[in-house]
Amino acid sequence: MDFLKKYESFIFKNASQISSIESTLRSLTYILPGRFDDADLASEALFSTLNLLGIYHDTILTKHVASLPATHRPTPSPLNRYTRDWQSSSLTYKRIAMLLTVIQYTEVLIEMGVQKKWGQQYKWRVITALEAIKAAGRLTLLRLTNQRMVMHPIHTERDVDPSTLADLAEAEQSVKESHWTGTRTGSTRLQLSAVQKSSGGKAGGKSDVTEFLLSKVLTPDVVRKPRDLVGVLSGLGAIGEYMFVLRPLIYVLAMRKYGQKSWYPWFLSLAIELASRASIKHGLASRPGGGRSGSGTLLEKDEMKRRLWLLLYYVLRSPFYDRFTKERLHNFCESASKKPLISLVGGIVRDYQPLWESVYFYTAGS
Repeated sequence: MDFLKKYESFIFKNASQISSIESTLRSLTYILPGRFDDADLASEALFSTLNLLGIYHDTILTKHVASLPATHRPTPSPLNRYTRDWQSSSLTYKRIAMLLTVIQYTEVLIEMGVQKKWGQQYKWRVITALEAIKAAGRLTLLRLTNQRMVMHPIHTERDVDPSTLADLAEAEQSVKESHWTGTRTGSTRLQLSAVQKSSGGKAGGKSDVTEFLLSKVLTPDVVRKPRDLVGVLSGLGAIGEYMFVLRPLIYVLAMRKYGQKSWYPWFLSLAIELASRASIKHGLASRPGGGRSGSGTLLEKDEMKRRLWLLLYYVLRSPFYDRFTKERLHNFCESASKKPLISLVGGIVRDYQPLWESVYFYTAGS
């Protein structure tokens, strides 16, 4: 325990440098594939480890920032407010969210390791098991949230800039001088003199106070209760969300039955995806009072945009990839190899092509 406390303190005090190291190493994982034997596996192992460590580091930073006065805490994003509300009220939600996050960060590594150790047959068994666990987890989250859309990511994101933590730490030390605590409510508030001091202590700080007050103006998403940031789906909308959750598992089962080169799983998956999208949009538009002009809340809009981008994965999935995309990517890499700078992009695409062709989770979009 003493070691963990020292480690947490070290992470908090050196958050900016550690964040830079993490970013550099993540960038390295994108150029490792194809560089040496088992480079793909090594790259994915490093990427998974960094992501899992990142979750732990985010927890440390969040804990320290939460100890600061409300006036010094960064404003949490709508997604973090929504996710934290459910995690704090439901232990089941928190555990399932953590399980799904760990699977998301390690599924490619697991697939590569199983294929290398036991071969294709066992690989597809593990893929099916992982998709079944993910589907079961998301269905449980749907039930726990009263049929609200499953957001992505399912875990809280880092909502504090590590480079500002030093300033926040200094603010924590001077909090008694710059704040006062109400005798009746016990709430801590920033003194107006501290507002002027933070802007250089200029005389006639009316503009400083005005700027401070303007920075505290509440937006609709800040005022709204966390659970109101994502509305309840019903009817066609709920059916569409269930379809979206089950789509990856249905796709894998269809591939195992009809083969990876068959058009049937590809068209079946695309049809479910499009039907799900149409059903959810219909549900958002017909939702009483929560439709926001028929497009949903801000978080729902962002999630629908993300799911729209996921449709691009279909051009990298067999048999569409084998018949149309593969040759065009090969031609691009050949032409790019003769041009400066662009040849770097072409080289990375060429190195990743074998992975798109052989690793399911690279293009699964699940």
